[in-house]
Amino acid sequence: MRKRTLDKHALYLASVQDPISDVKRISKIYQELFKREAISLREDFSGTFALSCCWVQSKKERTAISIDNDRDTIEYGVTNYQSNLSEEESGRIDARVCDALVTTDPVDIIATFNFSYCLLHKRAVLLEYFTHVYSSLNKEGIIILDIFGGSDSEIPEVQERDIDEHEFIEPFLFEFERKDFNPISRIANYGIHFKYSDRTELIDAFTYEFRMWSITEVRDLLEEAGFSTSKVFWEDFDEEGFGNGEFYETEVEENSINWSAYIVGIK
Repeated sequence: MRKRTLDKHALYLASVQDPISDVKRISKIYQELFKREAISLREDFSGTFALSCCWVQSKKERTAISIDNDRDTIEYGVTNYQSNLSEEESGRIDARVCDALVTTDPVDIIATFNFSYCLLHKRAVLLEYFTHVYSSLNKEGIIILDIFGGSDSEIPEVQERDIDEHEFIEPFLFEFERKDFNPISRIANYGIHFKYSDRTELIDAFTYEFRMWSITEVRDLLEEAGFSTSKVFWEDFDEEGFGNGEFYETEVEENSINWSAYIVGIK
């Protein structure tokens, strides 16, 4: 039976994240690049580290390091997600409360999703982050970042999506609001809202102050940090013009109202 919840992390997982698909997608990219399976993952700005939990469940030899500087969020993941794993699976996750600008034991993949690197506003700081990432990758290693843009991405707007097929949560409305954008600093403020049909709602359940980096800026910084090359994987569109979750490698695209892509830095 589906129930209503005001648990913002549960609502976020239901509406924003798809860790099972993410595991398949990043595994495929790595396999295509290096002709072998990726074993180790580091999930940066990991929040409740649902991706890491799905990663270790996907293959018995896989390990994950999860990094976030918010202790409450990490503890939520431990209580609500890691607790659902077997003892053996749980033992292959290392959840750390620390800053992402850190060098760790080397891994095959570092995943920086949900545009979280956009919380780093200064070029020098983002370069420092990528330098730590480079040092934390195996010889055959990659960083995968998501990015979004488009002709409407610099104006105030509210993007809405009905979440009505979740197994445990009753239907609700997800809203991603761009509150403002400063074209000089390229800083944008966002809020995520969750709303039920009876007007029960969580306004600003999550808020973000993002520096809207461009693909070119990110790729230039990856190169400066030592990465040998980078690739762009563009999200395809369905018949209605919405992203369909399928990505393809490309170097030339027409701009659209809204687009999403991955940037992959290859060590």
